[in-house]
Amino acid sequence: MMRKFILSTLILLTFFVSQAQREQGTWQDYLSYNKASKIAVSPDKVFCVTEGGLFYYDLEDNSVNKFGDVIELSDFGVSTIAYNEANQVLVIAYSNSNIDLLYDDGEVVNLSDIKRKTIAGNKVINNISFSGNEAYLACGFGIVILDLDRQEVKDTYYIGDGGSSLNVNDVETDNNSIFAATNEGIFRADKNDPNLANFANWIHVNDIPHADDIFNHLVYHAGNIIANYAAGEWYQDEMYILDNGNWQPYNTSIGYAYDMQSNAGYLAIASRDVVFIIDGNHSRIGDIRSYTFSDRTEEDIAPRSAGISADGSVWIADENEVLVRYSGENFEQTLPPGPINNDMFFVGAFNSEIWMAPGSTVGYIRPIFQRFGSNGWTYFSDETHPELTGFHNILAIEVDPRDPNHFFVASWGGGLLEYQNDEFVERYYNLNSPLETALPEQPNEPFTRIGGLGFDSEGNLWMTNAECSHNVHKLSASGDWESFELPEIANNYNVTDILVTENDDKWLLVPGGHDAYVINKTGDQKKRLLVTTYFSNGTDEITTRMNDVYSIAEDQDGAIWIGSSKGVAVYSSPSRIWNSDNFYASQPGLDLNDGIYHPLLETETVTAIAVDGANQKWLGTQNSGVFLVSETGEAEVLHFTTENSPLLSNNILSIAINQKNGEVFFGTDKGLISYQGEATGGADSYSDVYVYPNPVRETYDGPVTIAGLIENTDVKITDISGNLVYKTTSFGGQAVWDGTNLNGNRVKTGVYLVFCNDENGEETHITKILFIH
Repeated sequence: MMRKFILSTLILLTFFVSQAQREQGTWQDYLSYNKASKIAVSPDKVFCVTEGGLFYYDLEDNSVNKFGDVIELSDFGVSTIAYNEANQVLVIAYSNSNIDLLYDDGEVVNLSDIKRKTIAGNKVINNISFSGNEAYLACGFGIVILDLDRQEVKDTYYIGDGGSSLNVNDVETDNNSIFAATNEGIFRADKNDPNLANFANWIHVNDIPHADDIFNHLVYHAGNIIANYAAGEWYQDEMYILDNGNWQPYNTSIGYAYDMQSNAGYLAIASRDVVFIIDGNHSRIGDIRSYTFSDRTEEDIAPRSAGISADGSVWIADENEVLVRYSGENFEQTLPPGPINNDMFFVGAFNSEIWMAPGSTVGYIRPIFQRFGSNGWTYFSDETHPELTGFHNILAIEVDPRDPNHFFVASWGGGLLEYQNDEFVERYYNLNSPLETALPEQPNEPFTRIGGLGFDSEGNLWMTNAECSHNVHKLSASGDWESFELPEIANNYNVTDILVTENDDKWLLVPGGHDAYVINKTGDQKKRLLVTTYFSNGTDEITTRMNDVYSIAEDQDGAIWIGSSKGVAVYSSPSRIWNSDNFYASQPGLDLNDGIYHPLLETETVTAIAVDGANQKWLGTQNSGVFLVSETGEAEVLHFTTENSPLLSNNILSIAINQKNGEVFFGTDKGLISYQGEATGGADSYSDVYVYPNPVRETYDGPVTIAGLIENTDVKITDISGNLVYKTTSFGGQAVWDGTNLNGNRVKTGVYLVFCNDENGEETHITKILFIH
């Protein structure tokens, strides 16, 4: 059992957008809080489960709160919740069957027994109910009992034939019995039977209609057990109430149930597009069939769960509107800030701001893009920006390096969009610019596929234009166009990414096994590049075709790294392409001290590459998570997967790095999450050096970071008398001190001086740290 306390864990949303530096090695999710699925009501809070995580509404101060980040709780991916008032605890079940007990005082107790245990059958936790100090978990294999006083698993019941696994959809109790709703009907046992682990003590209920079919929900309301028969078709569910030992039809006008909850003396039933309210006499006293918000017209509802707080407010977890409160004939929507959705095809970092877009080169994705920075979230969608109508699939955003308020957006069908100060300027496509259509048989239709964008050193914007003859274009800062034909990949090829290098060469990827293409600064030299690596150990010569390409990046030494379905190809001297007939790459080999060549990630599809401030490479893969490798790729520094970290998915779509603070963003097929890395980009001077935390208080035992340094700064820390305490060289633009002296002992209370010198000895800087022991 793991116990931890959340210190200021539940952060008010007004502070959520704070850009305070995080401790190295910590994680932060940036998930959409859309698609709510479950409500739990406590005396002073309403908890809500969404696709992006768990948040709550504070009934005392009317604030909306979310958890600080994914590591404050023990896991990610909440599947269901329930609140036990007697023990003042919220039971949180995760999709991987991990469990947290969250107490009102902020204590979190983790119970990972079900997650860790090898169990035949499905381990998912479907629903949670309570009886006294016990929590009943309806699981895919049976029933698990938690003792909330002892904070441990008390027992497990396998109630299928012969003690086999049986999917239990819900569990409920009355004064005498325990009921289990399963895919094979309802089972019942004596609540006081000392041997409930014996399957023979669970009796199949035969006197209810559809006795052998699926029952998915149970609820104890106003002294009666109510069961929902899941017919499998909309509006064909049937409810039954156990009244004086007999099962009777219950509120027959209710045709479907996502969830049923009894609180504050009322029963709330979330149906397909209506919420039903039942009183303590089992009479239907109200329906909610639409929302009327103050700033919008009437909205249809899609409830997934509903509950009622002590003040009589109805709370609804809605798939479209998130958390909705109905009180006094008024509707109020609650939505924590975050991305519009969790689709992260593109993630980019510009000027410490993170841009995201959920595009695709296959199918039709709504044209959305968004930005997160010091001012919070900014959204661009067809609802608020009419210029985003009539096309789909935003693939990339590129910010003008000379003007951070000027940016361009690439659409796979909608052409190129230009913005200034977040205001739309122009949309360029085949009918109003040299950009060409991907539908030549329909020349009057605006259909232009722009895949990648990049600025050169002179302020020209370069872009790829797929499935046409002139598949690369340049737009100058003055608005002049120039088009280039790449005949080997013209017309039928999906040219996507474009990388503009430091010397203004352009490297293009042609996915689908078609290698890469390179154009020089002026565009008068062009060459198709057959991505092939060469290796020789003196006796063996190995060439490997790596033409199935997915990602590309330039490192700080000017080397080009290309990710493929066979690992990574590296062109260390890329300018040689213009005078070499056979231009080979190398495939880095991991040095395992065994004298054998181990090609880096040779069995992995490398879908994303990013270079951090220390010239290390972050490599995202299709199935194996994220790897951090050394500058040359010869050493594996870190490897994150869903199994050993809070990483949301092992399928990485995009990686971006905030070079100012070292935060690494991973766009996955399940959303966006970041890791606070150690390396930052080096500064040009010591004008913005800062230390965090400062002061270092007696309760803090993490790393102390000196940030804002010039790359490869020589750092020396001394006490106030000049005695050397610690020395190091900055990792990119920052250095880290563990708070100990040269003998490994934690330093005493006092002021410490930090002396910074660049590697040439030309610039210096001194700052101070207050250390409290």
